Amino acid sequence: MQSRRVELQPAYLLHTRGYGDTSLLIEAFTPEYGRVGLIAKGARGPRSKTRAYLQPLQPLLLSWSARGELGTVTGIEAQGQPVPLAGEAMFCAWYANELLMRLCAREDPHPILFAAYVSLLPRLREDREPALRAFECRLLDELGYGLRLPADLEPGLRYRYDWERGPLPVGEDGEEVFAGSSLIALREDRLRGAGQLQDARRLLRQALHRQLAGKPLQTALLLRQLRQLESAGSSGLAAVAPPATDAKP
Repeated sequence: MQSRRVELQPAYLLHTRGYGDTSLLIEAFTPEYGRVGLIAKGARGPRSKTRAYLQPLQPLLLSWSARGELGTVTGIEAQGQPVPLAGEAMFCAWYANELLMRLCAREDPHPILFAAYVSLLPRLREDREPALRAFECRLLDELGYGLRLPADLEPGLRYRYDWERGPLPVGEDGEEVFAGSSLIALREDRLRGAGQLQDARRLLRQALHRQLAGKPLQTALLLRQLRQLESAGSSGLAAVAPPATDAKP
């Protein structure tokens, strides 16, 4: 198998775990190579100079060599400062990371989705829920499962979403019914108000669960439990689900 060398590829870390005694297995998201699995040799060692860079939300320039599915990190540099997130905003970033881990195959590049991820992170500080909905829509679009939200939607009508045909006008309310104004706002990334946000969250929850094949997301559950403990209401994450094991590569 022919070896490959990649130099200074922009990247964000999605997930890390121990590998052997002193190394890390990292999952990184890049514009030109998509999600990649890499071994960072010695990164957990007491004298490691790279471990400080291997942090969530830190923009990186990664270099690696690879002969098979797993590559080996050959260089790592910080590309600017990490986005300063805390609390629920950090949970939302972890949620986006888990969606990318679960739904994006390795070595499947999505430069537009990478750009959407970069844009998402600073928005999470002040505009969390609309930002997440926009990112979820872009993720589904890029993977070929985008929502059908046609230009002829009427803001004053109510719709049931059919997964084969898209929104269909209906005359009654219900759990599966969405306001036309909400669907238009979702399409145009201008969600505002509790009603529009709730409709968008319900629809995207259904869409994501279809692609997750019923397998739950840990981050959504953890945030829901945290907010329940604080008696603060719902999490605001679309794919809220029961506990799960770590996403597999």
